[in-house]
Amino acid sequence: MKLLLKLLAPYVAVGIFWCIFSNAWLAILAYHVQILIGSRHEVFKMRSPSRNRIMLMALPTVVVGPLLYFLLPYITRVDISVWLNDYHLSSFSLGVMVFYFGIIHPCLEQIHWAQLREKTCIAHFMFAGYHMLVLSSLLSLPWLGLCFCVLATASYIWMHMARQANSLVLPTLSHILADLGVVLVAWIGV
Repeated sequence: MKLLLKLLAPYVAVGIFWCIFSNAWLAILAYHVQILIGSRHEVFKMRSPSRNRIMLMALPTVVVGPLLYFLLPYITRVDISVWLNDYHLSSFSLGVMVFYFGIIHPCLEQIHWAQLREKTCIAHFMFAGYHMLVLSSLLSLPWLGLCFCVLATASYIWMHMARQANSLVLPTLSHILADLGVVLVAWIGV
């Protein structure tokens, strides 16, 4: 039951605060409160991998932002600035979200999902699936399918990165680079 509740944590937060109340901040904060409550005993295994290994394994996520920058006009079904405004992400609020979503969110999300990935392979699909709740308000169906596959694959890769390094440092860095790229493109696109 506890495993199921943790798997459903982002669905509850996004379902209520994104889908019903259209508020990105409330959705992400509700999700993070659940992570902090459910993972309060989890800590990073700080055995640091070599610098070369960090660069080799985390670097591919650097392309997420630039790739999205060029694809955004073709994959969105609504204007990005209107979409952001509809979810209470404009001006100052969006600027703060760049930092929060780009740095804090990936750290908390890796803590949350790392333990779930080790318990069940369904976690990869649950991780990708909750993102579809958010992205369905922005992207058309073919792109949602592609995003689902990319996110499930990223989850799987992050699990193996954590296992190989015996640390969450690599997957967290990779996740930060990807999320920071995504949120910066949204900010630039406004």
